[in-house]
Amino acid sequence: MDNEKYRKKLVKLLPNCCVPSDSLHFASIVVMKDGTEFYGVNVKNAVFRDAIFAEQSAIAQAITSGYKKGDFEKLYLMVGSEKISDLKYLDRAVITEFFTGECEVICMNLFGQEVVLQVNNLYSSVFNY
Repeated sequence: MDNEKYRKKLVKLLPNCCVPSDSLHFASIVVMKDGTEFYGVNVKNAVFRDAIFAEQSAIAQAITSGYKKGDFEKLYLMVGSEKISDLKYLDRAVITEFFTGECEVICMNLFGQEVVLQVNNLYSSVFNY
């Protein structure tokens, strides 16, 4: 039930992406243990080299608001396409820095497909979907 609520929120966030160099839109919601939510989208410049990942943006907002590792509960990520495998580009290093190993990362696409991963197996997960 919660995943559908977050799916709707993520779809609304996707138009806020700034991706002048390609069409890969990503949106993210970080849910804290106290229920607070932080939102993020990907931001790229025209040369594609420098980018802010959606999850980086949401996590940074939580840290800026005073949250620490251990305060994070879940991470929702959506790619604005049919290819859920495009989520292979997620920033595993930043996620593992702030989320504990048992936290869930829920990856979604626009068409209802969903993959639920745990932070402690992000590096071993392969997106063959």
